[in-house]
Amino acid sequence: MRWQKKWFVACLLTIGVIGMVQIEERDGGNSQIRSLFEEGKDIQYARKMIMSLMTDEKLEEVIPVSASVHPSMKTYESMQPYQDGVLVSYTSPVQVVAREDGLILFTGQTKQTGKTMTILYDSGETVTYGFIESFSHLPYTAVATNELIAEVQPGSMYVRVERDGQYLEPSTLTEWISDAVK
Repeated sequence: MRWQKKWFVACLLTIGVIGMVQIEERDGGNSQIRSLFEEGKDIQYARKMIMSLMTDEKLEEVIPVSASVHPSMKTYESMQPYQDGVLVSYTSPVQVVAREDGLILFTGQTKQTGKTMTILYDSGETVTYGFIESFSHLPYTAVATNELIAEVQPGSMYVRVERDGQYLEPSTLTEWISDAVK
């Protein structure tokens, strides 16, 4: 019964948004609602909110933080738990570089994290980067330390680190990102 309510609310919301856009654009005017939903950052937030409703997860309060870190991570605006990793928010474009030598295991599109890349580093860590804009390599390609592997536009990037068969906790991921350069 709960999924039926969710679908009903989603359909009602969609019809309402489409109706408001049509009313605003009826006489050739511009719709502020349309521009709201066409911007990438708003769509990502709406997607995260809807996914949290569908998976019975609550969006946790975002606490702004900042750290001077590895060039691939730069300074992030905020970090919050998502799936088995974290969503790291940026206000400027980011070039993601390899932390160390490794092998790209996966590049592609996933339902939960959009454009995604997974790398197995020589240390044994498997790192997944999601919501990235573009890849620089294909799967099963070797990468060297500090080699450009992906680019991220302002918004959010998903990061998940697997070490010894266990995903690092969000609090540990904060340290992982901060300890990227010693």
